[in-house]
Amino acid sequence: MTIATHTVLDKLVEGVREDIASDKRRRSEADVKSQALDVPQALDFTGALRRPDSGEEADGGRMRVIAEVKQASPSQGQIAERFEPGEIAKAYEEGGAAAVSVLTERRRFLGEMAHLEQVRGAVGLPVLRKEFIFTEYQIFEARAGGADAVLLIAAILDTAHMEDLRALAEELGMAALVEVYAEEELGRALEAGTRVLGVNNRNLKTFEVDTEHTARVFGRLTPEQREALVLVSESGIFGWREVAPLVDEGVDAILVGEALMRTPDAGALLRELRGIGVE
Repeated sequence: MTIATHTVLDKLVEGVREDIASDKRRRSEADVKSQALDVPQALDFTGALRRPDSGEEADGGRMRVIAEVKQASPSQGQIAERFEPGEIAKAYEEGGAAAVSVLTERRRFLGEMAHLEQVRGAVGLPVLRKEFIFTEYQIFEARAGGADAVLLIAAILDTAHMEDLRALAEELGMAALVEVYAEEELGRALEAGTRVLGVNNRNLKTFEVDTEHTARVFGRLTPEQREALVLVSESGIFGWREVAPLVDEGVDAILVGEALMRTPDAGALLRELRGIGVE
């Protein structure tokens, strides 16, 4: 079951629903499932994101970065005119990213599964499929395309559906990054067995951004829950100014897209985001 909304998010979901119907006419779920079961073992996305201990800080930095490959967004329009997913991902890998996120939504983000496949072929890092996922078909499609993890957005999934999709992803060897925004979604995400928990600082209903939102949501976790989870902050992160409070909050990783797509020197920005050479 998908939770109904009446916002930009709802329009995004409806567009993806139409695209899935079109995809299934070209490529059956049985074919996608067969291919998903016949690809090399997924890389360890969850392990790649765990916060560095003090012994790693000098070389690995103080924060893990999921570096995002995307051509456009609903809030910013087209971000990159020259868009070579594989080359971008290689620059991220060379800059010390822990993982790469790839937008595959077509209508507002101008993404496609081919972008994910190009990234998978270009880097040895874990790759996240970032999409509005609410069907098993999309989970199988992600694994068939070489994804090591998928994004599940609590705002569009009820608890049981979220749990089923998370379990399917893990059965296929992938991780599930479960994203919440509203604080009430946190309890549902935990109930669904989430292991990698992300907080989106962008309200997907209004697209407003508040980088302090991560601390408010994670502040509701018990110490035991924090220890058991990998914690990720998403959206609105452009440099160390936003990252430093997240380090203090105990966040393991950040997901950064727009800032990295716009900078002429991804390596330098990645070093800053990781806390290397900053005070």
